[in-house]
Amino acid sequence: MTKFLKLYSNRNSLGKALLLTFLIWLIYRLFFRFPEWFDEAVVKAVVFGVPAWIYAKELKNSSSKLGLTQKSFWSGMFAGLLLGGFYQFVVILGLRLRGDSGMQQLLLSSPVFWKVFFIAVLTAWWESLFFFGYVLNRLLERTKNVEMLAVGLAIIVFLVFHAPLRIMLVGSSQELVGQLIILGIFAAGQAILFLRTRSLYAVTISHALWGLVFMIYG
Repeated sequence: MTKFLKLYSNRNSLGKALLLTFLIWLIYRLFFRFPEWFDEAVVKAVVFGVPAWIYAKELKNSSSKLGLTQKSFWSGMFAGLLLGGFYQFVVILGLRLRGDSGMQQLLLSSPVFWKVFFIAVLTAWWESLFFFGYVLNRLLERTKNVEMLAVGLAIIVFLVFHAPLRIMLVGSSQELVGQLIILGIFAAGQAILFLRTRSLYAVTISHALWGLVFMIYG
C-alpha cells in the first residue's frame, strides 16, 4: 500500500499514478452500483481526494499551489460565478433550442433542489481538486510550466476519466463524440480559469453550476 501511495508523491511517476487511479475508478464504475450521493461523497473522496492530499503533503506552500488561500476565496468565487453563469446560459439555451422543456418545478424552495445542489458541489469539489489541483499542477511541473501543453494533457486526462460513464449512458457513437467534445471544451475553460485565478474555489463553483444545470434540465 505504501508503495502505491508513493506514486502520488513522486513527480516522475505521474503516468503510473494516473493509470492506477483510472483503473480503480474504471473498476468501480463497471462493477459497483451505489447511490449517487455515495459516489460523490465517499468514493470520489478516496479516489480523487487521496492523490491530491498526498501531493499537498509534500508541498511547502500547498494552500497557494492548490488555490486554497484566503486571499483567493472571494475573487475566485466571483470568477467562478461569472463563468458558471455563462455555462448555465449556454447549456439552457442549447436545451431550449433542442426543444427540451426541463424540470421547471425544481425551485429553490424544493428540498429536491437542495439535494441536487449538494451533490453538484461534492462532484465539483473532488473533481476540481484532482484534475486541476493535482493533475494540472503536476503537468505544469513536468512540462516546465508550458501552459498550453499542460492544459492539453489535462484535457485528455479529464476526458479519459469521464469516457467510461459516457459510453455506458450514451446510445450512439455520434452522441458520444458530441458529449466528449463538450466535456473537452468545459475542461479547457476550467483549466484556463484555474491558471488565471489560481483559485480552486473558482473552478469548484463554476463546475457546480455546470453540473447543476444538467441535473435540473438534462
